[in-house]
Amino acid sequence: MQTALEVVQGVQAGEFTAREVIDEQLRVIAEINPKVNALVEVFDVPGEPAGPLAGVVFSVKGNIDVAGAATTHGLKQLAGNMKSADAPIVARLRAAGATPIAHANLPTLNARGMHTYSELYGHTINPWDASKSPGGSSGGDAVAVATGMVPIGIGNDGGGSLRLPAFLNGICGLKPSYGRYAQGSTYGQPDPSFPPQVMTVEGPLARTIADLRLVHELLCEMDSADPRVAPVPAAGAPAPLIAGFVPGDPVVEEAAKRLVDAGYEVEPVEVPRLEEASTLAMRMIATPIGLAYEQFMATAGEDLAAYARLLLELRPALDLAGFLELTGTRLAIGRAWAKLLDRYPVVVGPVSTIPSFEPDQERRSTADLAAYFDAMELCAAINFVGVPSVAVPTGLRDGLPTGVQVMSRMYREDLALDAAAVLETPLRPAVSAG
Repeated sequence: MQTALEVVQGVQAGEFTAREVIDEQLRVIAEINPKVNALVEVFDVPGEPAGPLAGVVFSVKGNIDVAGAATTHGLKQLAGNMKSADAPIVARLRAAGATPIAHANLPTLNARGMHTYSELYGHTINPWDASKSPGGSSGGDAVAVATGMVPIGIGNDGGGSLRLPAFLNGICGLKPSYGRYAQGSTYGQPDPSFPPQVMTVEGPLARTIADLRLVHELLCEMDSADPRVAPVPAAGAPAPLIAGFVPGDPVVEEAAKRLVDAGYEVEPVEVPRLEEASTLAMRMIATPIGLAYEQFMATAGEDLAAYARLLLELRPALDLAGFLELTGTRLAIGRAWAKLLDRYPVVVGPVSTIPSFEPDQERRSTADLAAYFDAMELCAAINFVGVPSVAVPTGLRDGLPTGVQVMSRMYREDLALDAAAVLETPLRPAVSAG
């Protein structure tokens, strides 16, 4: 199970060729994927790639375009939705010599974030415990990374969809700042509407923080394909080693102690307007579904329709007046968070306050979905505000991974990565390569 950085170093040193690495990864995929159903279409990979990332292969979530492949969104009627060009994030990695090797499973229409099940490809299996969910919505990529089928997965995150599967599979995930990486549409429209436009970002999954940093530094460039991208360097000036932590979770508090041992000044903090931000985030996501409810239900299968009904019951769609008010509230909450992160350059908190979920648990009742929203409120609030956050594994409890997330100031992913590197504990599930 080589990391991306190890592949780069080995190819550059002449220890093996990029082609040899790719062929080995294809062999691993053929061995492992039937056990976990993470990758849904393995691509033809001809020739010998060249470039600084030659030999590094990556999976791509099934709602991100790869030239010559179908972007299905997990929907049967889009099985033939062939694409002629790469999404910007795929194009950037390919230009550096990395190779997209497969599309990964995702929830149908990416509309359920807790578990990875699509009507087109079925369930993805958690490699730590088949009775538990691998999380979502980037669960296929997370399982592919955790099991060694790929060193890098590219997914997206609108409320925890990179960080939850990273947490549940014992790997690392980077949710970048809003406007950090160039990205394309992930919802089928030529351009996304306002809620996914400001909430959803694309980002990497990897087994190590070093690999996340490798990809992050490559992706931080302006791109005419996406005018939202901010012209900000991948890393900024050093910041004081001061961290806040959200008290009440034993795993988070243990992580805080480890930061103290590494030289950080650490204090408990209260994240401002956390519950409000989380609730408004989900109401913003629910609004396009509510506005186009009949059309959505006609497209969705019964599994997704059942989830949508529960979502709208718990987080009703906003009317025009409510939506306009939300845009002002979002700015005010962002201002309060900016003040917190001015005092504490990084803040450590839980990814989820529930350590594991059963597949489909969140769609059984409004109470189950409400419990999921409560457990994931920090993830949703982070997307609402737009700041970056890194999920990192910290150990095992009862045979399952533990982990935390480290958030930081806008466009200071480097500070979150620095703190996460202190905390990371490499993990390996029973179902994995080698």
